Amino acid sequence: MKNTVIFSGTTEGRLLSESFAAAGIPVTVCVATEYGEEVMRPDKLIEVHTGRLDESSMEKFLASKNTDIVFDATHPYAVEVSQNLRKAADSLGITYKRIERETVTHEADFNVTYVKNTAEAVKILEASESRILLTTGSKELNDFLAVRDRLYVRVLPSVEAIELCEQAGIEKSHIIAGQGPFTYEENLALLKRYDIGVLVTKASGKNGGYDEKIRAAQAAGVSVITIERPVSVPAAPVTEQKLHISIIGAGCGENTLTLEAVREIRKADLIIGSQRLLEYSIVKRRTCPKEKAYQPADIISAIKEHGSSYAVVLFSGDTGFYSGAEGLLKALPPNADTSVYPGISSVQALSAAFHLPYDHAAIKSYHGIPLDPDEIKTLVKENSSCFFLLTSPADLKEIARILIDCEERFTIYMGADIGTSNEHFSVCSPEELLSYEPTGHLLIINVSR
Repeated sequence: MKNTVIFSGTTEGRLLSESFAAAGIPVTVCVATEYGEEVMRPDKLIEVHTGRLDESSMEKFLASKNTDIVFDATHPYAVEVSQNLRKAADSLGITYKRIERETVTHEADFNVTYVKNTAEAVKILEASESRILLTTGSKELNDFLAVRDRLYVRVLPSVEAIELCEQAGIEKSHIIAGQGPFTYEENLALLKRYDIGVLVTKASGKNGGYDEKIRAAQAAGVSVITIERPVSVPAAPVTEQKLHISIIGAGCGENTLTLEAVREIRKADLIIGSQRLLEYSIVKRRTCPKEKAYQPADIISAIKEHGSSYAVVLFSGDTGFYSGAEGLLKALPPNADTSVYPGISSVQALSAAFHLPYDHAAIKSYHGIPLDPDEIKTLVKENSSCFFLLTSPADLKEIARILIDCEERFTIYMGADIGTSNEHFSVCSPEELLSYEPTGHLLIINVSR
């Protein structure tokens, strides 16, 4: 099931979220204000986030929700919000869908004048002496200060909207607070009550109650100025893509993936790694091809075979710590467009688990190779702290016997299958380690004196 986020600022956003919930699909809905949260119907499948977000915070929020698809149901005139949301989605490789409102237009006999912006509307208003009903919202009030004395404003019944009216110097008797969309009858009554001569509105579409405003104005003999809808956010231009390879340290387990790694995985059109790494849920959710490979030649062959333009190659742990990333980087051509993203190594994870510093520790990997007793004895005698990466539980008993032969007191800190559901940490002496029967693999120990 895809993780869905809806940026809502319209009736469409609310209805879309309710449709998902009715189908049993959980969604996260982002609204800018507390009032926007209030009009959302409570539902256990709808999580509401309240607060305005810029492009950077949008990207962080979408990443934190492991978003697969984002719906932009913000107001048709919230152009900057839509642009920022599209950029954030593109940066993370998330599917972006814009929900467009139906456009409603009227013939000339409806006495509607269409303008491109508020400045053009104000020029027309300055040439008249009629009372004005402004229904464009509270954010652009300062654009109409030149005709403030004749201005009646209809805004949302929120603290923020009322404060903006007061800051703009609108008389309290000229502030009409209410939640739309309004019916034809409500609009007509309002126009007559305040003896309105000009109605200023936006082309808010069918769900925004635009048609009801226009028909009421016609019935009341009121002129209408409609601020046209901005041009929709254009789709990203299609350009020829060159091959990019992201080499990623996948950490000890999925829970240790960095945000950078998650972002790159979401962008990928091909994901390559060991079977264990391809089992990460974030990888399995991606619909792009996956290939099991970890040798440089096999990885390069898979990329060519799939004709990939944005390949992600996953290596366990950190890319700079006993990693296959080194061999792949040497095998790639020098001019390859390659990015490397570090991960959390088993040394870092064990260090964090037991608060063990490793800045002066000796580190040696015996993963996949036989233990060297003489080398181990030298390392533990010359260093107060040593980290050893091991291949199997059998290595534990052998290293225990090596440490006992040293005739010194050691404390062993051990981690097995770090980052998985079988994760296990323990502390013991070499003597206790002889009788220990671990069930995990991917073993790492620290030997401290």
